[in-house]
Amino acid sequence: MSIENEIATEKLSKTRFWIILLLCFIGLALSAELSYIFYKTNFLTNFAQSFCSISNLIDCDGVAQTSYAITFGVPNALWGIILYLLFIFLLFVDKIQEKFKNTIFDVFENPRSYIATIGLISFCLSMVLAGISIFKIDKICVLCFCVYFINLFIALTANTKGLFYHDIKTTIKDFIKGAKKYFILFVVVMITVITTLVYLNDSLIFSPKLKKEKELKEFYEAKTNKYAIKGNILGKEDALVKINIYSDFNCPFCKILNIMIHKAARGENVLVQDVNFPLDTSCNHRIGSTLGGHENSCLYARYAIAAKKQGNYWGAANVFFYNKPSTPDEIVEEFKKAHLNLDFNQLHYDANSPETYAQLEKDINETADKGINGTPVIEIEGIQYMGAIPYEDLVQKIKLAQKRALNDKR
Repeated sequence: MSIENEIATEKLSKTRFWIILLLCFIGLALSAELSYIFYKTNFLTNFAQSFCSISNLIDCDGVAQTSYAITFGVPNALWGIILYLLFIFLLFVDKIQEKFKNTIFDVFENPRSYIATIGLISFCLSMVLAGISIFKIDKICVLCFCVYFINLFIALTANTKGLFYHDIKTTIKDFIKGAKKYFILFVVVMITVITTLVYLNDSLIFSPKLKKEKELKEFYEAKTNKYAIKGNILGKEDALVKINIYSDFNCPFCKILNIMIHKAARGENVLVQDVNFPLDTSCNHRIGSTLGGHENSCLYARYAIAAKKQGNYWGAANVFFYNKPSTPDEIVEEFKKAHLNLDFNQLHYDANSPETYAQLEKDINETADKGINGTPVIEIEGIQYMGAIPYEDLVQKIKLAQKRALNDKR
């Protein structure tokens, strides 16, 4: 059989052509709907439940909000739109070749094989996503599964012979041939695509919710505070904005907020003051009972105040957030490991002095008198916010406070 006849046998019949084209339009419609679901669940605060979210298991909205709804920073639904547009392009590439002869379009010698190969690869990748959906996130997107099988039907319809071996071989051969013929263009395109995907994957501009979750991991999963300082001054002494943090060294959310505020203090014109409010009734009589895990909170607060007298409050604070010594001697050992360079005899004396007890009681009473009965609370120029708020929100609130402070000075 001649090469021309072999190629001719690989062209799609009219029936197959129209079947694939119809499947592409259905796939485009489903991908567009999935893109809309992704958009509203990731960009809108309040959104109407999708028709395909009918239970905890059958939940398109739930799937769209997971990190698995994105691949290389691009929503899977958008990848679907790109895929079906590519299929449509390959269906009509012979018409384009007739109009633009001796151009780059001539590299598409066997579009039917490309459709079959890409459809098969898409279906295989879809099965991976299906497995993740069923076994990992315990939610199923019905529209997604419809798209998965459309990819399979397109691949089967375009398949030339056997179990796709011929199509895969032809696609790889033509790809290498085309890459060699247009090598410089190929390299430029590949660099552009890879750079774009790296940027999208890192920036997560298509999913602000996932971006916030990613940013929060920096604080929630931190083993140490990489922004930690030593000394008594966090921020700038003459800062426009004053921030009070009402916290307990055994409070997990206080630890998160502690990292956030250290990071913010590096770039913003603020002065941060930590106010001790131990959730421990051995010193705090303004609360009903000691919370579990807070039994040493008063001890830590006294030694932090004592360290402040030697000019190293924040060094001591960061030790307490990440290490949990049980006795004064263990506290000293942790301070030594952190190289705080304190006079430890003086530290013990100050931690048990009447002045320190009075200072701690003053902090507790002033905090409780403001209506605060839990931690953490962040007070930015008199406005209180409860809990470890997202970092971007924290910075935004600081910037708003800075604007108010500048306006007040005018």
